[in-house]
Amino acid sequence: MPQPERRLTAILCADVVGYSRLVGRDETGTLARLDEARGILRTAIEGQGGRVFNLAGDGLLAEFPSALAAVQAAIVAQDRLGVWAEGQPEDDRMRLRIGVNLGDVVVSGGDLLGDGVNVAARLQEVAVPGGICLSGAVYEQVRSKIETGFADLGPRSMKNIADPVRVYALRIGPGAHRMDRTASPAAVPRPGREIFDRLRRRFLGALVVVTVLLIINLMTNPTDLWVQWPALGLGIAVLLPVIRHLLWGRPLDADGK
Repeated sequence: MPQPERRLTAILCADVVGYSRLVGRDETGTLARLDEARGILRTAIEGQGGRVFNLAGDGLLAEFPSALAAVQAAIVAQDRLGVWAEGQPEDDRMRLRIGVNLGDVVVSGGDLLGDGVNVAARLQEVAVPGGICLSGAVYEQVRSKIETGFADLGPRSMKNIADPVRVYALRIGPGAHRMDRTASPAAVPRPGREIFDRLRRRFLGALVVVTVLLIINLMTNPTDLWVQWPALGLGIAVLLPVIRHLLWGRPLDADGK
């Protein structure tokens, strides 16, 4: 029995946001807009040497000769779709999400199957409306070749995919500022939280020292308490760097100074 043909390729998956809701509101108008959106997508895809190989439901799948070509097609498509959708009523506006992956696929006639395709489909589910999400494999191929910024959303567990996939969102269009809302905590700086954590660590360290000093004080001279003075000094040492940071903007180093 002949082995199935396999190849490494870049896959683009696009899907309409809230398609069932749009059909429920206006079936005829939604189907007409879907054809228009697919026409915009197809033009952008073919302009980068891509090929549409599946049009299941309201989605679209395309393959490309390179990850860079797939990402450039996705950017062009979302830019054009954004302009196209501006004239539509807000409640009926058609937006798409796009995911791009670079992976191994199985060739079945004119169709492509396998995890390479499935990951692309999961990536589009992570993207914001009008946005684009890339796998780590695609990011590594394009990060130095395009001027668009990226938001690192961290590793994501995906349905029916064995290993977590590192996800990056492209910062494009008016919704770019919303991408960080889905980022992992490590990808989003939280200076207030950082200050609190460093203060807590310093406070716990000082508390241990004061406790030891108190025990020594009670064991050596229980009638004359002197531990309050070193405790006061430690308290000032804990708080002073944070006060300087808040009042004068001095940076905190790894030790909280």
